[in-house]
Amino acid sequence: MSLNNSSLSKLVGKQWLFKWKGFAGVFNSMVALQLLAIVFTWGGTGQSGTSMGNVSLSMSFYSTDTVVALTMGWAFFSAILITTKAYRNDDFLFVTNRLSSNLANMLFLVSASVVAGLTAIISQYAIQMIQYVQGHTFISSTAPLALGEWLTGASATILYVLFFGAIGYLIGCITQMHRTLVVIVPVVLIGLLFIFSSFVPDVFSFFRFYFQEHTFWLFMIKMVGTILLLFLASILVSNRQEVIK
Repeated sequence: MSLNNSSLSKLVGKQWLFKWKGFAGVFNSMVALQLLAIVFTWGGTGQSGTSMGNVSLSMSFYSTDTVVALTMGWAFFSAILITTKAYRNDDFLFVTNRLSSNLANMLFLVSASVVAGLTAIISQYAIQMIQYVQGHTFISSTAPLALGEWLTGASATILYVLFFGAIGYLIGCITQMHRTLVVIVPVVLIGLLFIFSSFVPDVFSFFRFYFQEHTFWLFMIKMVGTILLLFLASILVSNRQEVIK
């Protein structure tokens, strides 16, 4: 079998299917983290209370923010993990090259982000069910979401998870170029964050740019464009790695 007899799309598809089965263990950690996040929200993410005469009222607020945050962290570190040498050596089972391997990894990250994003959103129903079982009265702060609104929220969550996965993948590709970069890259990133936060007051506009966009389609363009740029940078770095080694 040679690359002449197998198209790039078929090769990427076979590698993606292999990675989907071979990397199944990362989903165990995802489920564990999401369950841990649900436990963290067991007593509520915020509380308030009031009283009038002999009547007192206590309210607890619940949110899936913790679940989503831990899911994004999971995507970041899982993306770094699949760039390590042990995982890259699995590609030798196929007639492959850097491009097909990267595309298969990116396709896996997209698929994993869809699964992770949907389970993170669905966790809100698990939180509600827990409160019902405990006998607590549950009152939603908003009207029931229409299907379109739910899909918008799910899509945004998936894009956030994929965004952090793409960042992790780029960092993983960079650190694989030389062992010392495993320490240097995180130190440089953290250092730059402190420097910019000290000397550039508007540094947090970065967070507003990605996390406070109110127009969904504009948000989607920003996220998809950034993710594509991150993946393109990963491919270029990976190709450079091949020349070095």
